[in-house]
Formats: sequence, structure tokens, C-alpha cells
Amino acid sequence: MRNTLLIIALFCMGWTVKAQDTLKTVQLDDVVVTGTKSEIPVEKSGKSIFKITRKEIETSGARSVADILNQVPGLQMDGNFGTMGTNIDYFVRGARSKSTLILIDGVPFNDASGIDQTYDLRLLDLDLVESIEILKGGLSTLYGTGAAAGVINISLKKASNEKLSGNVGASYGSFNTFQSNAGFSGTNGNSSFVFNGGYKQSDGFSAAKDQDETGNFDDDGFEGFHLLGKYDVEFTERFSLGVTISFDDFETDFDAGAFTDSETNLSEYSQLRGGFRPTYRWEGGNIQGKFFINKLDRFFETDFGISDYDAKNHQADVVINQNLSDQMKLIGGLNYQRFQYSEQPDFETFDFNMIDPYATIIYDNKNFNLQVGGRLNIHSDYGQNFVFNINPSYLIDAAPIDIKLFGSYATAFIAPSLTQLFGQFGPNPELDPEESKSTEAGFTVYGDTFEFGGVYFHREDENLIIYTSQYENADGEIETDGLEITSSVMLSEKISLAGNYTYTRRLSDDVAYRIPTHKYGFSMDYSPLKELNFSWNFLHTGERRFQYFDNSTFETVQVDAGAFDLFNLNASYVFGNLTISGTVNNLFDEDYQAVAGFNSVERNFMVGLKYRFN
Repeated sequence: MRNTLLIIALFCMGWTVKAQDTLKTVQLDDVVVTGTKSEIPVEKSGKSIFKITRKEIETSGARSVADILNQVPGLQMDGNFGTMGTNIDYFVRGARSKSTLILIDGVPFNDASGIDQTYDLRLLDLDLVESIEILKGGLSTLYGTGAAAGVINISLKKASNEKLSGNVGASYGSFNTFQSNAGFSGTNGNSSFVFNGGYKQSDGFSAAKDQDETGNFDDDGFEGFHLLGKYDVEFTERFSLGVTISFDDFETDFDAGAFTDSETNLSEYSQLRGGFRPTYRWEGGNIQGKFFINKLDRFFETDFGISDYDAKNHQADVVINQNLSDQMKLIGGLNYQRFQYSEQPDFETFDFNMIDPYATIIYDNKNFNLQVGGRLNIHSDYGQNFVFNINPSYLIDAAPIDIKLFGSYATAFIAPSLTQLFGQFGPNPELDPEESKSTEAGFTVYGDTFEFGGVYFHREDENLIIYTSQYENADGEIETDGLEITSSVMLSEKISLAGNYTYTRRLSDDVAYRIPTHKYGFSMDYSPLKELNFSWNFLHTGERRFQYFDNSTFETVQVDAGAFDLFNLNASYVFGNLTISGTVNNLFDEDYQAVAGFNSVERNFMVGLKYRFN
């Protein structure tokens, strides 16, 4: 198997230089923040980082955050090819959703009422997103629980430098899908603001697959809206304060399970987020605070009755960035999190809290960079847990190219959820956190018009929380490794190509459900005129294994789903301040099974208009 992995790597290195996905690793001299909680040039980062810009989002033709993330190597989204209201799972390097932490403007957000306390990406509209950074590997040292396989940092829209600018837009497409949005922002002196709102609805199609072709399965529709407001003030050269508030709400029909229809099932989610962001700067350093509350309500109506969940997540993070010398920098902080939820108004409320001090030292000696950090997790129930990371990198100046070599070793943890500790079904207050060990080694070659890189990763997960007659920590471990290859090239000012390949392998005896062993994609971006743009992308998803509960036999069934290939085309034209766009997804109407027992979206289209003003 080791030789097989090497052969695959060499094959892909030769192939991906010529073609790849529109999404690419960040370019030399770009600035990223996720890996250190401070701005750092990408060549100083010891990680392989993907950054998706607003321009790439608009030219991708993606309809959701999950759609755009599915194009990133090493990241497998599950549910994004179903109805608009389908549950979304995300698997980074073969790990489950709870191993990947979702950040919004650098702040972790979770559903305290969920079994795994993962964030529901359906709550975040793609129109609100300014950029996304995806960083893979163990990152609990900086971000705490849930960052065992990676972090997805979603930055919301920022204020324009103009006194007032904005846009209004609307689009219509398949399944009677309609979307509209409006946004305004501006900067006046020492203050700036952002306001954005949007609405979407779709008649959809049947989420469950009609295996017997009865023709009686009804469509599962979706309706939702969102509001976002941000206000920032620079009181002095040293002190600034920002305030963010947002509200997201959606309602969706859903079916009873694999191959099982329901005409009455209904769910509604609403989320209110708010907080403030003070920053104080001095020569050689700064201190930043992020204090947020996230309130999430989930309502379900099925044939079995009504369920209502009320969850709250309190987040407070204070971090200091201090230059210790010309070559050393300290990043240290204190993080507080409180999770709280109740099921039904008359049930008991459960909660726990964590207080985590953490610190990272960055040593930067010309082309050599070393990051070493640790975090002490102090949990109100299970006690203490310590994690650390070591992350060296070296930049070789081999003009006309630069080569970055990097590696890392990190430990990480996932705290048990409120449901697992105190819920109604099989709770176990004696649970310990899940633990993981991650290793990666890779390189990136930067040229004037191209970029090429590869990374090998290996992860061991242990102390996993499973459900038997109750929740408990399992013996043994799950071991996963793999390879990611990425490349991009600009053939001219008008044409660029990009491509990626991911190989994921489960080394332990258990089955990696829903994870393809092979996944690759490539794309082309072509602008024959300044006002006209075409983008075309291809994505291959390899064979996967699923298990689901059969409602007719009351048994758990395992099935294999075949590989599938999807082609998408997007075009846009700018007339002054007006942009006309059109997208065709699944261009060749591939008949495929993205999730066992459920329908996958057929060929579909979307056309839209957007007017910008300033």
C-alpha cells in the first residue's frame, strides 16, 4: 500500500501541473490570519492554506457555502447535492464533521444542542461571505475543542472605502428557486458600517429517493432569510471597537429517511448572533478581544410529535500579539466558552464551560520559521487536558522560483457534547474528550505564473465517543493518512487553469463511511474581454460506502455508491454597474448517488442580475 501511495503521488504530480480547480492555495506575498491569529505572509506560514476570495465565489457558480467548500482538496461535503434544506456534513481529511471547527470572523460557533455540537452551514448564506480560509491539521492549540482535523474560517463582508456603496441583486433558476439580496456599506472618517440582507426560496424536489418509482413522493421546499450589520469605530490611533449582529432563519420540509417520504415533516432554524470586538495597539504589539453570544433555536414537527431545542453559546477570547525581538513573536490568550441547551420548554437546562489559556511562540529567522505552542483546556466536568503543536517551515530562494518546505506535529481534542454528557438518551457524565495526533509534511513551489504543491498527512484518533446502550469512550484508535496535490497556472492575462487531487486512506480496520478514496478536479477561467468572464470546472468524486437505517426492515444497511463526474459552467458580463450572470450545474445531467437513499440534483440553472453603486 505504501508503494501504491507513492505511485499515485508521482502520477498526480505529472498530471496536475496542466489542469486544476479554480480554487488554489494562496499566492506568495498574500496575507493569511487563521494559522496564527495574526496577519502573516503565506511564505512564513508552515501550513498549506486555501483562501477563497469573493471574486472566486462569484465566478464559481456555487449556490451555497457547502458548494464552494466541496471544491477544496482534502474536504468532502455531504448533503450539498441534495435539496436546499438537506443536512450538511463536512469531512476534512477523512474526519467527521465534529473534528472540523467553523469560525465566523475568527470566532468559533457551535450548536450546543446538537449531538456533536457542530455548526450548521445552512444557517450561513453565501451572499454574506467575503472570503474563506481553510487550514487543515490539528489546530486545538489556537482554537480549542473541535479543531482536530482542521479549521474553516469564514470572513463576513467588510465595509467599502467609499462613503456609501452597495449592491442589489436577484436570481431565478431551476425548481422555482428565487434569491434576492441587498447590501450597503461605507467609510466616513474614523467609522465604517456594513448592512446586508437577503431572502431565498425554492420548491425543491423530493429529498428521499422513490426507489419503487411510485411517483407519490412530494417536493421538499425551502424558505429563508438573513440580516447582517457591522459597525466599526477608530476612536484613536491605538483603540478601535467593532460591533456585529446578525439574524438567520430558514424553514424546510424533510423526509422520514432513506427511500422514505413524508408529507408533513417540517423543521425551522433561527440563529441570533451578536458581539463586540475591541482592539488596542501599541508599538510592537496589540491586544484584541472578541466577545460573542450565539442563540440558536431548532424546531421539528414530525408524525412522532414536536421537538423544540433552545441552545446558547457564549464565546470570549482575548489574545495578545507581542513582538519580543526582531525574530520572535508571542501570541498568547485566554478563551472562555459556555455551552447551554434545553429540550422542550419544561425540560431541564444543561450547561458546561471551558477556560483555556494558550500561547504560541513564533521564531522567524530570515527564511526559517518555527511555531511552537500549547493550550491548557480546563473543563467544568472532565477536568484538564493539554495539547500542543510544533510547526517548522523553510523558504528556499531558487530564483526564478521559491520553494517552501513545511511540516507539523499537533495534538488536538474534542470535548463531549451536552447531549452526550447529560441528554435524555444514554448520557454519561464520566466521558473524557476525544484525542488526536496529526502529522503532515509538504512543499509548495511558487513561480511568477504558476504554483504547485503537495502534502502528506497522517492522523490518529482515539478515545472516540460512541453509542452502545449509552455514550462511552471506545477502545482502540482510527488511523488515516493521505496525499493532497495542488497546482495552478496563468497561461495569459485572460486564461488561468487550476487542479487538485486528494487520496484518503483508512489504515485501521474500520470503514471510512462517505469518504471517497480518490477525488480530483480541475477548472479553467477565461476572460476574453474585461467585461466578460467564463469559468468551467470539473469534479470527480470516487466510490464511497454508506450505511443507513431501513425503515421497512428496521435494520442498518450498508451500500456502495459509484463514482460520479460533474461539470459546471458559469458566465458573467458587466454593463457598467450592472452584472448579468448565468450558471449551469451538472451540465451533462449525470445520474449519480451523492447520499444513499436520497435524490441528487439533476442538471439545473440559475440566471441573475446585480446592480452595484457608489
